[in-house]
Amino acid sequence: MTVVISLPRQLFSIASVHPRSSWLRTMHDQWLDEQFTASGISGGINVVRKCDAVSLFLHGMPHAPADRVLEAALMASMAFAIDDLFETGPQVELNSYLAVAHADGAAIDRNADLVIFARAMERARQAIGPRLYARTLKSLEKWANSTATANAAVSSWDGIDDYLKRRWVDAGFGGVRVVVEYCAGVDLTDLEESSLLDDLHTACFEHSVLVNDLFSYRKEKQAGYGMNAVSVLTDTEGMTLQSAVDTVCSRIAAAEEAFAEQVRLFTHNDPNAHADIARYVHGWRDALAGNIAWALTSPRFNGHRLPLNSSLPTHMVLHPSHTTYRYP
Repeated sequence: MTVVISLPRQLFSIASVHPRSSWLRTMHDQWLDEQFTASGISGGINVVRKCDAVSLFLHGMPHAPADRVLEAALMASMAFAIDDLFETGPQVELNSYLAVAHADGAAIDRNADLVIFARAMERARQAIGPRLYARTLKSLEKWANSTATANAAVSSWDGIDDYLKRRWVDAGFGGVRVVVEYCAGVDLTDLEESSLLDDLHTACFEHSVLVNDLFSYRKEKQAGYGMNAVSVLTDTEGMTLQSAVDTVCSRIAAAEEAFAEQVRLFTHNDPNAHADIARYVHGWRDALAGNIAWALTSPRFNGHRLPLNSSLPTHMVLHPSHTTYRYP
């Protein structure tokens, strides 16, 4: 099946890859492989590679210090792996992971997966510091509490706006904010509850989630996973697939325009804006651009790795086992 996709090009035009991508991928895989080998888990690194979190950060944080990108990629790899593991898994086991995260890295039993998770969380705690780590735990808890209803019947959702409200927690956006701050070299914990950045965060959240939903639709539809904006529009509003894709693309374009306005507000229009916020906004600009590039190339969404084209595709072709694109 082929659908037309029309995406805004301004952010994508700045997409790039980290200049130390080879080193970052090697160090990421090496550390995780050492943990799997020590814990006796054969082939564990291949499972993490399928998540492809490291590629997201190679595209999404191209100007951040390499050591910070490495720590962020390791955190994301753990988050992606757990998310995949517990989409249909038992809540009680998920609570074991939360207990480990709160124990400052102390494993609570001999479960090899928990031991690796404990080591990864301890590494993250040491890297990002107590304030950002506390916020990471808060986001992890909210995500865990959302998993019980994460794959509820889409008929229970009142359209895409209701869906996006639920996704705010399910997508772990609080944790994403922490990672962007860390890679940008800032700590905005004092503004965590402030309304100052609300419009910025709304634009960033909708853009990132809807881009992922668009390009992961084939994979998630086949898996019967209903937490996808395209599926919500086809199943709750009776849209055709093309109409649903058009709607999602329009929402992405609107989010990109809203983000551009926030960039002007914090980096151009207000010369007295706090320097930390300006760095944070630029971090989000790179992250959103990189997310598009990653979604277009990642085997996580497409079934196999695709090369990055210099332009955005005009069509998305959905095959039973993979996705391809047509370019102008």
